[in-house]
Amino acid sequence: MKKRRKNRIGGLLAVVILVSLLAGCGKASPDMALVQADMGTITVPEGVQVVGLGEASHGVKEYQQMKEEVFQALVQNNGCRTFVIEGDFGSALKVDAYIHGGEGTPKEAAALIGFRIYRTKEMEHLLQWMRSYNETASQGEDLHFYGMDMQWADNGKDYLFRILEQVAPQVSAEYEEKFAFLNDEDMYEISGDAFVQGMTEAEELIKEVDEAQSLIEEAFGPETFAFARECAYSLYACCDIRKSDNTYNKIRDSYMAEKVKWFIEHGDGSVIFINGHNGHIGKVNVNPWYDCLGKLLAEDLGDKYFAIGTDAEITEFNSQTEDDFKELKVENRNVLNALAEDLEGKRYYVDFAAVAGSDGWSEIIAKEQRVTTLNVSAVTLLKAFYTTKIIPNETFDGMIIFEEVSPTTTDL
Repeated sequence: MKKRRKNRIGGLLAVVILVSLLAGCGKASPDMALVQADMGTITVPEGVQVVGLGEASHGVKEYQQMKEEVFQALVQNNGCRTFVIEGDFGSALKVDAYIHGGEGTPKEAAALIGFRIYRTKEMEHLLQWMRSYNETASQGEDLHFYGMDMQWADNGKDYLFRILEQVAPQVSAEYEEKFAFLNDEDMYEISGDAFVQGMTEAEELIKEVDEAQSLIEEAFGPETFAFARECAYSLYACCDIRKSDNTYNKIRDSYMAEKVKWFIEHGDGSVIFINGHNGHIGKVNVNPWYDCLGKLLAEDLGDKYFAIGTDAEITEFNSQTEDDFKELKVENRNVLNALAEDLEGKRYYVDFAAVAGSDGWSEIIAKEQRVTTLNVSAVTLLKAFYTTKIIPNETFDGMIIFEEVSPTTTDL
C-alpha cells in the first residue's frame, strides 16, 4: 500500500514538473499550431544566402534523413541548388560527378565523402534522389553536391593533377612526387614536420596553378580552373590542420567558413545549403576556445545566414569504433523535446521568428536548456559529456525536434 502511494506521488510530481516546464509556472502554454510537422513546408526568408542544418549526432538515421527532407524543401521553396556537407572538398567533387550521371553506385558515391559516418543507406538515398533530379533538370537548374572539409588528400590531388597533366605535365609530375607523402591511407601516421613542409610545397603549387590559369581555362573552362586551384589550396589547408592537435578545431572551422564563402563567390546566387554537426552550424560557440563555423558565417553574413539545429529526448545512435559501429542510447529531456511527445509524428520544426511574439513560446526559446551533442565516437555516456547548454534563439534560427531517434542504417 505504501509502495503504491509512493508511486502515485512520484507520478504526480512528474506531471507537476512537466506542466511547470511547459506552462512557465502559470504562464500560457505554447501554441503548437505555430510549428510545422511537414518538413516540406520549411522555407527561409528572402535574402538568405546560406542555410545551415545541424545534427546533434552524426550517427542518427532521422538526422541523416533530415538532410534530404530539408534540402528538398529548400530546392522547392527557395530555389536552392547546392548541397555542401561536412566532408572532403576533393572527394565531394567525385560525388558531384556521380549525381550528374557519372559511373558507380550510390554506395560507392557515399563512401567517397571521406568519413565512415556517411556510409549509410540514408546518404545513398539522398545521392540517388539528387542524381534522379538532375536527369530531368533544366540547364542551370541542376543540383550540386560539394564538401567544405579538407582532412583528406587523395581525391583532391587526383582532380588537380588530372587537369595539370593535360596542360603542364612537368609541373604535374613534379608535385605528384612532392605530395606522394600526403595520402589518405597514411594520414594519421604523417609527422608534423612533414605537414609543415607540405604547406610550403602547397604554396608553390598554388603559384604554379595560377601561372597555368590561361592554359587550364582554354582547355577546360574557368570553372574547372577555379576548382583545380581550390584543390591545391585544400592541400595547404589539410597540412595546416593536421600539423598540430592544439589548434585543430579552430583552424578547421575557419577553413570550412572560408570554403562556404568560396561557394558563395563561385555560385550562381542561389541559396546554399550546408550540413554538419550542431556544434559547427550554431551561431554561438559551444567551445569557448575557438569560433565555430556558424559564428564565423553569422559575423560575416549577418541575417543572410540561417541556422537550423536538431535535438531529441531519446537518442539511439551509432558510435564509431576502430573498425565498425556500436549502437548506444542516451536520454535528455528539455522543454523543447518534451513538446514532441503529444504530436502525431513525434517531431516538429519551429521557426523562432514565427513564434517569437507568442505567449509561451517567447519564454521557451529564450530559456537556457541542455541539448544532446554527440560526436563521431562516444567516449562516455555521462550526461555532462553528451549534452551542452544553449539558449535556442541565440544559437539557431529554428530547430527540428524529435521525441526519439534511431541509429543510422550503416552500409560499410
